[in-house]
Amino acid sequence: MNKFGLLEKLGVEFNTDKASTMCYDNTTYQGHDYLKYYELFLAPMKAQKFTLVELGCFTGASLKMWKKYFTKANIVGVDLNPDLKKLEEKRIKFICSDATAEDLTEKLEPYKESLGIIIDDCSHAWGDQRRSFEMLFPMLQSGGYYIIEDLECGSLGAYPSYPPKVLDAQVFWDYAMDRMKILRVSENRNQIAYRPFFQQLPEHIQDIELSIDMAITIPGAIIFRKK
Repeated sequence: MNKFGLLEKLGVEFNTDKASTMCYDNTTYQGHDYLKYYELFLAPMKAQKFTLVELGCFTGASLKMWKKYFTKANIVGVDLNPDLKKLEEKRIKFICSDATAEDLTEKLEPYKESLGIIIDDCSHAWGDQRRSFEMLFPMLQSGGYYIIEDLECGSLGAYPSYPPKVLDAQVFWDYAMDRMKILRVSENRNQIAYRPFFQQLPEHIQDIELSIDMAITIPGAIIFRKK
C-alpha cells in the first residue's frame, strides 16, 4: 500500500516551490502545492526503474527530491544555465539546453527507452510549453506522464514582453482540450465522420491526439498520461 504524503514531505525537506511551503532568507512562503496531487498518480512508479526529465532546474532542489522519492529512477535536468552541471551525482544527470531546442530530442535519445515522466517547469510561456510538449510527448513510454506547471503565469502577466494571447493560460487549456477531443474516437467509430477536420491537422498533432490517454488539471498545472 502506498503511503501518501511522502512526496510533500520531501518537497519541504529539499525546499522546492513545488511543495506547499518553501523557505527563503529565513522566511516561509506559500509554495505551489503540486506534490499532493502528483503523488496520487506517480506513487505506483516509486520503486520502478525509469527516467524522469525535468525542464528547468532552478536550484536543483526538485531534482534531489525526485531522486529520493523514486528510489530506482534516473533523473535528468534540462536547463540553459551551464553552471548547473555541478548538480550531477549518482542517478542525476544534466543537459544544458533550451527546452524548445530542436536538438533536445537527440540529447534525450539515450533515455528514450525508459522515459516515464517529463515535467515542464521552464519559461512558463504558453508558446514554449506547447512547443516542448509537441516535441517531447511522443518520446514518452506508454503509461508515462507529462506535467506542465505554472499555467497561471500567462494570465498574471508574468512575461509582459510576450504577446498576451500567447501567454494566456486559458489558451493553453483550450489547446489541451483540443488534444483530448479525439479520445472519443474509438476503433468502432469513423474518425472522419465524427471529426471531419481531423485529417486536416498536421500529422504530428494527429499522432499526439491519438496517444493521449488522460488529461487532468490541478491548480496551476496539467497532467497528461500517454496511452
